[in-house]
Amino acid sequence: MGLRLLKPLYFKNRWSFMAAALLCVGMAFGTAKAADELVIPLDPSEKLVAIVNGISIRQYEYDIAKQSLQEELTNLSKAQQQQRILQFLIDLKLMSEAARQDGFDEMIEYQQKIAFLSEQTLNNLYFVKKVLEKIDDKALQAFYDQEMKKIVPSSETRARHILFDDEDSGKKILSLLNDGADFAEMAEQHSTGPTKTQGGDLGYFSDGEMVTEFSAAIAGLKIGEYTKSLVKTKFGYHIIMLVDVREKPLPTFEKIKNSLYGILVQNKVDELSSELRKSAQIELFIEQEALDVQKTSANSAENKTAVVPVSDSTASN
Repeated sequence: MGLRLLKPLYFKNRWSFMAAALLCVGMAFGTAKAADELVIPLDPSEKLVAIVNGISIRQYEYDIAKQSLQEELTNLSKAQQQQRILQFLIDLKLMSEAARQDGFDEMIEYQQKIAFLSEQTLNNLYFVKKVLEKIDDKALQAFYDQEMKKIVPSSETRARHILFDDEDSGKKILSLLNDGADFAEMAEQHSTGPTKTQGGDLGYFSDGEMVTEFSAAIAGLKIGEYTKSLVKTKFGYHIIMLVDVREKPLPTFEKIKNSLYGILVQNKVDELSSELRKSAQIELFIEQEALDVQKTSANSAENKTAVVPVSDSTASN
């Protein structure tokens, strides 16, 4: 049976060996036999795509190839993607069949690799069923609620400041403020800091985010008050106004959903691994140094706790 293709596409790395290795996972068993030797289940994924020298290429192989070549296919049109996938599969079938004819499938390296890929594939399928398919939005929301209860409430402060390079300039503006000048306007007109365009607004920040002198000056103010003398820090001279103090808001579910997913997946993997190891008989035949490393890693895993990001915002002077 002949197969007509469009003009071949050429790539800098035409043979993607990584993709070929991934394909072996899905096609190592029985996919390279002649079409009349295959036992075809009644499944849409088994639809015939092509035949190369009597060897079938099935839909599931096409789908696996498409996924494996995903990065390479990104900037191609749909027709070009189809052509590239078919080229890859045809070359794969021709080369693997040539390898069989030369007896490569009898080599110990081949048998070992197939055995390992078989175990890896079972592991991946088990992982998907036992972990990934159980982590939906409901599970993530429950995990979010659980972790938020562990966070100890804390306060955060909002302030404005006017920054000066020299003390004399600061004293002049401080005098104007004492006479009733608007703080934000003075910051916009006279501050040398990057927040001058926001009227000196530093936004909300937590304890410890500001330099010591700045934090100490803030501690003695009431909301709406500003420092009656200049505050000297390594950045220069400041006049600081306390704008607000509030309880630090918890991160929203949507904001940290992706981070929660990664943490929950790892937690579930650790739980599953620990559960399987409980009833397993394991004998190790490795050097003592490696055993010590494994023991340390195991202890670290037992003591590990989830670290949920609370905020990704920071304030600066």
